[in-house]
Amino acid sequence: MQCYCAAARRAARRLTRMYEAALEPAGMNPAQFELLSYLQGRPGLSQTAYAEALDIDQTTLSRNLKGLVERGWLEASAGAQDRRLAVYCLSPAGVSALREAMPLWQRAAETLESALQEKKAVWRVLGELGGAAGDSASHS
Repeated sequence: MQCYCAAARRAARRLTRMYEAALEPAGMNPAQFELLSYLQGRPGLSQTAYAEALDIDQTTLSRNLKGLVERGWLEASAGAQDRRLAVYCLSPAGVSALREAMPLWQRAAETLESALQEKKAVWRVLGELGGAAGDSASHS
């Protein structure tokens, strides 16, 4: 019996390892890259909005945000409308780290895109399964 879930999970682990290796020279992992990229493009959202958009739970997001603040890549401040809520933005060091990681990520994405060139239906199916996650402009 073929299990699509197991195959997708295996593929996700392999894909993650590929991006981990690609981003290693920048001292960043794929989760950090995704979060920094997302925050750069959409500053000032609530943590709940980020969790929903990235399709991750609040606990994981909190842990990842805390790690980025500790590395000096993010700055946290109180929200203007609700001082109890934290608002995150990239620090100058975060902008620099993301700038360093971007070409590494791009090369990995191009390698993957080349390998999948004949399998464009993969993106359609993943988009349908992923809902909002499949709406992103980049499929890498």
